[in-house]
Amino acid sequence: MLHLAANSGEVSLLLPGGLLLAGLVLIGAEFFLPTVILGFAGAVVSFVGIYLSAGAGVVPCAIFGGIFIVVLTLEFVSFRWLLPRTGIGRSMINASSNAGSAVPAAAGYALYVGRTGRAVTVLAPSGTVEVDGTRVEAFSSDGFVERGASVVVTEAGSGRITVRRSR
Repeated sequence: MLHLAANSGEVSLLLPGGLLLAGLVLIGAEFFLPTVILGFAGAVVSFVGIYLSAGAGVVPCAIFGGIFIVVLTLEFVSFRWLLPRTGIGRSMINASSNAGSAVPAAAGYALYVGRTGRAVTVLAPSGTVEVDGTRVEAFSSDGFVERGASVVVTEAGSGRITVRRSR
């Protein structure tokens, strides 16, 4: 057997503890190097360490299992919640926001609904219209609309408005 013991009647927890620690390190590395392989290997190595600790009795096995769950929870919290709040963590995460973007949110276009504008480009069926002095990407519900035609905004969407010919 792989157990190391001082006496033949005792089971050493050195190997199971090392395996548990190595597995938790591999799982922690998975947060930085998302490969699935490291996390899976870490879980297997940790479970082998917990299994081998059962040779020393139920209490050491339960302690090893508890340590695994507590450390795994701490890893998850620190890497998913605390790390993104640090400068290094923010540089690792591809986070984007709508602030300062070229395409405003749909709520910004809601004020144009019902207003009249003119087609700056041909709408076939999409193009650019000018409403209240602002150029906005638009989609024509009527299909083709020639440049310079008068249009009415019927609805606001994400990044564009829908228009129809003014009658």
